[in-house]
Amino acid sequence: MNYSRNVKIYYYYSTFAELLILGPILVLYLTAKGLSFAEIMALQSISAIGTFIFEVPTGAVADRIGRKHSIFLGAIIWAVSLTMYILGKSYIIFILAELTFSLGAAFKSGADSALIFDSLKAEGREKEYQGIEGKARAFALYAQAIGSVVAGFVYEINIFLPMIISVIFMIVTAFITLSFKEPPMEEEGSKASETYFKQIYESGKHVLTHEKLKAIILYTMVFSIFYRAGFWYYQPYMETVKIPVRYFGIIFFIFNITAAFFSKRSSYIMEKTKPRTLTFMAFLMIASFALMGVVKVWIGVLAILLQQVARGINRPVFTKYMNKHIPSDKRATILSFQSLCCNIAIAVTFPFLGILKDHTNIFTNNLILAVSMTILTLITIKYMNNRLGLAHKKGQTIEK
Repeated sequence: MNYSRNVKIYYYYSTFAELLILGPILVLYLTAKGLSFAEIMALQSISAIGTFIFEVPTGAVADRIGRKHSIFLGAIIWAVSLTMYILGKSYIIFILAELTFSLGAAFKSGADSALIFDSLKAEGREKEYQGIEGKARAFALYAQAIGSVVAGFVYEINIFLPMIISVIFMIVTAFITLSFKEPPMEEEGSKASETYFKQIYESGKHVLTHEKLKAIILYTMVFSIFYRAGFWYYQPYMETVKIPVRYFGIIFFIFNITAAFFSKRSSYIMEKTKPRTLTFMAFLMIASFALMGVVKVWIGVLAILLQQVARGINRPVFTKYMNKHIPSDKRATILSFQSLCCNIAIAVTFPFLGILKDHTNIFTNNLILAVSMTILTLITIKYMNNRLGLAHKKGQTIEK
């Protein structure tokens, strides 16, 4: 059966699936709703806990009922969550909105990339996955770039308009997913009759007994903490260096264009940085934090572009490494395990990052992030090398 059409649909899906035109104004919106910065960061921790709860079960559901239905549910649930943020007036409602958003994210997480990977696998085209994922990610980032500029203008008209437009985009996404053709999932032995809980058990067992998967997941946990934290400090940094709020949308447009440019070229970057692509990504983040810690004028915002390079290539890189070691019938579940582990790390660390922000200035905050990420990255790399015996095997790395 021909699944080539799924690739074309995937490009449309990727363009709309994350088109939440909220980036430049999200902190402003939440503040206008009466939330303090500490409360905003607490919401992110709650969101991560929600994802932790929902991640693996929804991944198993995707492997049992189909990835197409899973990502459809994810888009609809995101639309519901954003509607709650529009109508909500109390912190309890915002907590429920975040948990709802987490449920939607969990239904989408891993299912979309698993669908396209297995579509390619059914036609013997697995080697094209990274290029397709990179191109799809680029479409998403270009769309977000345009949305960033729009967000600034419509927010000045009405603070709810960016949320309303984002709800519409999620509904469009849901309709696009209905066009996917569900690819086959290879099953071994009696896998077709596995129960839901056995699906989770077997997938977890596969991760725990696979050294490369464990090492990659550990690395993504460390990377995700700083990658996700960085976003929440963009606006405070820009305010501190006295960039007018009206320029935030344009700056975020540049961020997204940069991320999209490098996402489309993720295969080339991997080839040039092999076998140290993961280390290269960490270096980009660390250098950005360090520069933002020492540059105290508006030009320091250019350092955030380094984070956008990492942002553009991180999904194609991580999903490629993960997918190489995951059997088809467990793909969505194990990718959900990865996301689950990352969200555990975020849930634990974000409250401390909120306290850090409240007790230090933004420049000291960024320097602490740079030092912390350096230490944790070095420890993680040492773990990977020792665990896999790579230090004694010249020319071999986790990335092979």
